[in-house]
Amino acid sequence: MAETAPLIDGLYASARRLTGASDRADDLVQDTMLLAWQSWERFAEGTNLRGWLHRIQINVYITGYRRARRERVARDRAGEAGLAMMTLTDAQEAVTAPDGGIQRSGLGPKLRQALDGLPVEFREVVVMADLGEMSYRDIAETLGCPMGTVMSRLHRARRSLARSLTEPTEVAQSRAA
Repeated sequence: MAETAPLIDGLYASARRLTGASDRADDLVQDTMLLAWQSWERFAEGTNLRGWLHRIQINVYITGYRRARRERVARDRAGEAGLAMMTLTDAQEAVTAPDGGIQRSGLGPKLRQALDGLPVEFREVVVMADLGEMSYRDIAETLGCPMGTVMSRLHRARRSLARSLTEPTEVAQSRAA
């Protein structure tokens, strides 16, 4: 497990970009390392440790995301509409976090909101490639999918982000004309 020490900063940076808040990123890295420690015997020596840890992190994040979504749906179905309406989205929480949220790492609220609007499989590829600066090959190994899938998801995610970020501007320009 000593081999993982130099990789913690990279895991934290990735977690910070996924969650948008330092306290949630700390929890994600801690959960990732706990799961890695528990399943250390499954790691094959000589393979990509960084990719293995990032795959664990993505799986932990997705599991938490799905759990939170199921809890919101359950609250809605239970008739607690008032409580559900008070629940913040990831984008709102990132912008209003006490430590400044994701804005501290250079992403503004519009970009963070656009990222939050992407499906999870697209968001994770954008975070790894554009923010985490991972190669397509490393992303493919981490996600356990072909490199072509990574490139396709990244293209579609970037196109969706561009559309999300430019639509309001285009509407405002057409109204001004």
